[in-house]
Amino acid sequence: MELRHLRYFKAIADYGSLTAAAKRLRVSQSSISEQILDLESEIGATLLNRSGRKARLTAEGQVFLVEARKTLESAQRAVDLTRQAMQGEAGTLAVGFFLQGAAGFFPRIIREYRKRRPGIRLSLWDMQAREQLEALEDGRIDVGLTRPLQAPHGRRLKSEMLYRDPIVVAMPADHRLAKGPVTVEALKDEAMVMYERESNPWLFDGVVGLCASRGFSPRTVNESATYSGVLTLVEAGEGVALVPAGVRHLRAKGLAFRELEGSELSLGVVAAWNPMNEGVALREFLELLRENKGKIERSGGN
Repeated sequence: MELRHLRYFKAIADYGSLTAAAKRLRVSQSSISEQILDLESEIGATLLNRSGRKARLTAEGQVFLVEARKTLESAQRAVDLTRQAMQGEAGTLAVGFFLQGAAGFFPRIIREYRKRRPGIRLSLWDMQAREQLEALEDGRIDVGLTRPLQAPHGRRLKSEMLYRDPIVVAMPADHRLAKGPVTVEALKDEAMVMYERESNPWLFDGVVGLCASRGFSPRTVNESATYSGVLTLVEAGEGVALVPAGVRHLRAKGLAFRELEGSELSLGVVAAWNPMNEGVALREFLELLRENKGKIERSGGN
């Protein structure tokens, strides 16, 4: 059974005869008659009563007509939505983000995208950086605002740098170093709370390397697998921590975040996507990010 069978049958029902339906569809009457016979043969039921000049629907034909109309309407809707999607007027876009990296610019970008493409249904997912890469590869999200790609993801995904998040010192607000910028050397004798290497090797190795370049190893007293955990330990007085500036968006109370002097240590934030899943909605979202890249960089993501 093909859609043309349903169209021919519906036309006969709408116009009352094979002759009128054939004229409307611009096909021969013999062709439309043959298609209806094929349809009845496949279904195993008589759909039309052909006695007289008019073609009348049988009881079975009345039942079939209801479902045929639904099928044709669904098929046309599929065509219309596909055409709208090709023009960026309809469709879906799933976006992954992580609070401490994208919170500063993400709400603004989403509001602007909704204004530009109100027909696109957005799904927004708060996911850690590594989770986003896996979600991109298995198609759960279309684009991720995440950390720079590492092997093996870098071979399968595309990405563009949005900005680099500087590493700052988090400490209790009443800490002796909280009055101004902090040098790396000033941390030599400080107890430090570290982000677990397994969860964030980029940050862990960066902090260890930075301290080593100044002739000491960090005096680690505790570790956590989450930034919220790191900040909680710092607030509890366990030590200070080196964290991306974006963690300030976690709304930590009783903490001060100070610039780390003499350090270029930072963590990048990129837009990443799977080139196998590119569409108009995704391309326009990436273009919006590119348009705003200067603002994102100047504000450090804030």
